[in-house]
Amino acid sequence: MTDDAHRTSSAHRRLVLGGITLGLMTMLLTSVAYRLGDHPLTRPSTAPATSPEASPAMPPAASRPGESSAIAPDQADTINAMQKLRANPDDVDTLLELAELFMRRGSPDNAQEFINRALVAAPGDARPSYYQALLDAEQGRFSEAADAMTRSLRLQDNPSVRYSLAVVYRYHLHDEAKAREQLDAALRHPALNEELRGLIEQEMARDL
Repeated sequence: MTDDAHRTSSAHRRLVLGGITLGLMTMLLTSVAYRLGDHPLTRPSTAPATSPEASPAMPPAASRPGESSAIAPDQADTINAMQKLRANPDDVDTLLELAELFMRRGSPDNAQEFINRALVAAPGDARPSYYQALLDAEQGRFSEAADAMTRSLRLQDNPSVRYSLAVVYRYHLHDEAKAREQLDAALRHPALNEELRGLIEQEMARDL
């Protein structure tokens, strides 16, 4: 691979990771909003809420006479992802895609299965640990969520992950010192964007 191609590939991976992380941060904050009520830092997800019924291991059941045979968009996404996974069982992107789909549908056991596979398939990738943190947070296991985010940060420093970790420390583990430490580190991160900077500064200005 040429140097230019390598740089292009690396830049693409960084963009993909950044986009996924931002989406996951939104998922976490949506969960925090649900648990905390009217929280000023939360913002709604741009993705529509969905609740598919089909199992990931099999296609949707045939419809009865008179019923619509249309497949819901997220069901189609699940089927497509399962097909991709059959072709490449260790594809971490597809494993995490499936984990996210099942977190959205409220199927934690299925989500955990795919996260576990991603952790094994890509031990040096920061994303599976962050997905684990999101799943732990959704289940109310906030100490475990903090540990998983910390593992993710050891693999790759990311201001969005630090901000999410600060939210967990402040509102669920009631450790203000650690929350401030994460907010300070996120604020100094060279990759910090202006939207996230505003959220961090708003959080740091709060007097709890």
